[in-house]
Amino acid sequence: MSKTAKSPPLPSQVWLRNCEKETVEPIEGKLTGKLPEWLNGRLTRNGPGRVEYGNTRINHLFDGTAYIHQFNIIDGKVTYQSRYLNSDTYKRNKKADRIVVSEFGTAAYPDPCKTLLQRFMSAFTPISKAEPTDNCVVNVCYFGDQLYALTETRNLRRIHPDTLDVVGDKTKLDNYVVVNTATAHPHVEPDGTIYNMGNAYAGKKGPTYNIIKFPPPKEVDGEDSLLYISLAYLSSIQQAEIVSAIPCQWKMYPSYYHSFGITENYFIFVEQPYVFNLKKFLLNYYMGKPYFAAVEWYPDQKTKFRLVNRKTGEMVKTVYAADAFLTFHHTNAYEKDGQLVVDLATMKDGEAVNALMMKNLENPDFVSEPATMPTHWRFVLPLDVQKAPENTNLITLEGTKCTAYKRADQTVEVHGQRISSQYFDLQRINYKYNGKEYEYAYGVEVNPKGSVFSQLVKMNVNSGETTLWHEEGKVVSEPVFVSAPNATEEDDGVVLSTLVDKNNPRSVALLVLNPTTWTEIARVEFEANGTVTSTFHGLFAATNEKVHMY
Repeated sequence: MSKTAKSPPLPSQVWLRNCEKETVEPIEGKLTGKLPEWLNGRLTRNGPGRVEYGNTRINHLFDGTAYIHQFNIIDGKVTYQSRYLNSDTYKRNKKADRIVVSEFGTAAYPDPCKTLLQRFMSAFTPISKAEPTDNCVVNVCYFGDQLYALTETRNLRRIHPDTLDVVGDKTKLDNYVVVNTATAHPHVEPDGTIYNMGNAYAGKKGPTYNIIKFPPPKEVDGEDSLLYISLAYLSSIQQAEIVSAIPCQWKMYPSYYHSFGITENYFIFVEQPYVFNLKKFLLNYYMGKPYFAAVEWYPDQKTKFRLVNRKTGEMVKTVYAADAFLTFHHTNAYEKDGQLVVDLATMKDGEAVNALMMKNLENPDFVSEPATMPTHWRFVLPLDVQKAPENTNLITLEGTKCTAYKRADQTVEVHGQRISSQYFDLQRINYKYNGKEYEYAYGVEVNPKGSVFSQLVKMNVNSGETTLWHEEGKVVSEPVFVSAPNATEEDDGVVLSTLVDKNNPRSVALLVLNPTTWTEIARVEFEANGTVTSTFHGLFAATNEKVHMY
């Protein structure tokens, strides 16, 4: 727990900001340029809106209080609204005026709202009964027509797409499937089926990485108290099921992961040597230390690609191993000519997560090491290797420098190709090409100084050619691609991002770019009621679309 005098109320380092007043009611903005007539819907974004309660402050960027931003686009007019996610964690911290719920890198401070006996007894609460945070600060996703805020615990919070207020109590995934955690980056199929991954730490075979399927919501026949037939509703989450369980290679050291890949026939899981030490985790729980204190990086170990057959749920027996790297975000993956192409933003050093400690973000002299900065890499995995010769490059795709060699122990040793030296993360694609061969990715440049998002990047994932968009004094956000109706080209549409002003803390803008030329089409500027903060991830929900995902 960090105790400190309050940081300046309106710092130019946007990650240190606290929003003191929400913009609950939508406000209209000033439009410059022209919006496409077909662009109608909502851009909803999630990220940290508060880093301090009383004289306590979070220790890590991942721990800020979830704050939801939304831009509503209707017939050429745009409104903006934002509010805190009214989670149990937020309400408890606010009532106590200090951080009383532990997060990834921040341990809870004793709750003054509890009696001395309650505080004493809580120190002996079994970890199996401990309630993880519902501060869902990472992303948002529609499960059918229900909008949820996501984080990496087993808790989700449903939010109303019009008001952004929470709907009902928190949703606990472990009420439906056996998981202790889940990613905040699910995949959504064209029919509305959702796939996600989550860890299960306790089981007969040890920890597993579970693939979860959420079918589309459906109506089913049911009887009410008057004994006549009616229709009952089953949500996607109520139908959740585990379709595959990947065993952990180190039973007491499960890998941390933030996302996963998917193609027509495979799920792709990257088991990296950035791990949770479960023994240390249990000890730290009773010592009042955060989860982050139990995370360890083993650079001498391999990063492994685990493939699961989507039709059978069975693991592919072949183990693909690469030199150690850390990844948060998969870009895309696809199958071609008997090979699997996997694109990711990777870092060579697990210390990348330490760079996001608040003490580093506020230090004007701190600069992240190049090895901790994300760049775009490609790996190619040969699929049918049972009869393949050993110690021979098995990659036959044209235009790639990737290699793969089957060794005597039958492991396939893979060597990737760095597509570009451009710093590149929070990458998105035209989601209609998810799991398919594609050409373009859109992301942000992460500045080594302060880890702010300084430029928008368009990248040709085959050639590595990049185009940049930047405006002095502005911080950009993860770009979201929206395809034009009846588009015939991959980059036919618009890219949406937001701009936060370093100097005017209440200024926020919706930015609309032409994906082909990477130039500005339009922007809509707003003056919010309070300080505007930066965001992590978001989505665009098109009006009247059945599946709300881009």
